[in-house]
Amino acid sequence: MEIGQVKWKNVRLYRVAVGLSLTILAVGLFLGCSQGSASPPNSQAASILSSDISSEATSSHRKAADGTRTITDMMGNRITVPDEIRRVYCSSPIGTDFLYTLAPETLLGWSWAMSDEEKKYILSPYKDLPVLGGNMAGQNSINTETVIKLKPDIILDFAHEGQVGEAVKKLSEQTGIPIVEAPSDLDRTEECYRFFGNLINRKDRGDQLADYVRDSLAKTKAACEKVPAGRRMKLYYSESADGLKTDGTDSMHTEVIDFVRAINVVDMKTTAMANGTAVSMEQVLAWNPEVILVNRKMGGDEFLKSVYSDPKWAAVSAVRNKRIYTPVSVPFNWFDRPPSVARVLGVQWLASVLYPDTVKIDLKNEIQKFYQLFYQAEVSGEQAEALLKASGVGP
Repeated sequence: MEIGQVKWKNVRLYRVAVGLSLTILAVGLFLGCSQGSASPPNSQAASILSSDISSEATSSHRKAADGTRTITDMMGNRITVPDEIRRVYCSSPIGTDFLYTLAPETLLGWSWAMSDEEKKYILSPYKDLPVLGGNMAGQNSINTETVIKLKPDIILDFAHEGQVGEAVKKLSEQTGIPIVEAPSDLDRTEECYRFFGNLINRKDRGDQLADYVRDSLAKTKAACEKVPAGRRMKLYYSESADGLKTDGTDSMHTEVIDFVRAINVVDMKTTAMANGTAVSMEQVLAWNPEVILVNRKMGGDEFLKSVYSDPKWAAVSAVRNKRIYTPVSVPFNWFDRPPSVARVLGVQWLASVLYPDTVKIDLKNEIQKFYQLFYQAEVSGEQAEALLKASGVGP
């Protein structure tokens, strides 16, 4: 081999050696930097996770910019609603009463025309809201044209057993206004306040009302459970002028009776009849209830005028012992028609009426507390006593 060729070969080897050294040095520097950093060993996975979070945040931002969000309502439906819910149409009196106590400024109108007596306990800005109608006693009275003009953000529907009325569905389909469903069950009232408090950005208010519901129902339930089985009162609920229309144990309209562990003597199926079911005088005599509850708005005033002098009713235990009571209905009914949030006060009232020796509740004080908290209405001691007297309690 010639000397020139050897020299060139050495130069090439030198260049390779230098290149290799530089490569090793670069790798060492990279590894040294990596070991000195705070990155976890699985830096690739961390990088992917970071990318996913960033993407998710961007997606949420797009939703907010779009002005909507997707939620799951209380009946398990996935629906898209506005980010800010300021205007609500309630498809039934149950929802109307509920929303008034939670966020009256979002309520677009009443389900029915309020009486002057009811308005006494309603805040001034809301006394004369328009009557929008709704699904009531199986009948549709929705004022569709007015509801559409008011442009609600959502339709609040308290769906009994998850059933939304056809008229409400049609309104939603016509307008694109989403329906948010809620359960009408008394024992889910606390949950409703917490859910809708979050939904319409009234969490503090929702939690405040939910806490009262939770505590008062638990206290009343515990007291009623101390009543021996043999002392549970037999009760009949009258919903007509002749006293012969009622609801049975399978009805949402008698939940208060069940809650206080009284015995609803009407054990026949009645839910198929939205306005209650007719029974005979012979049946009432056979049931022989110890207590009768009368709904004033369902012909009760007429019934009360004659029941104590009517020979047909004279043999009934509740009539003989003058144990007929009329749940308060202002501004919302303590018992039924509609079965409103006021049932939370109603269970305390009925439990005290039926079991005064076991259930110790200061009803006068509780009325004042409930009306102030839920209706923001100041009720004097004299007014509370008057409400109790009207219900058949007291002198």
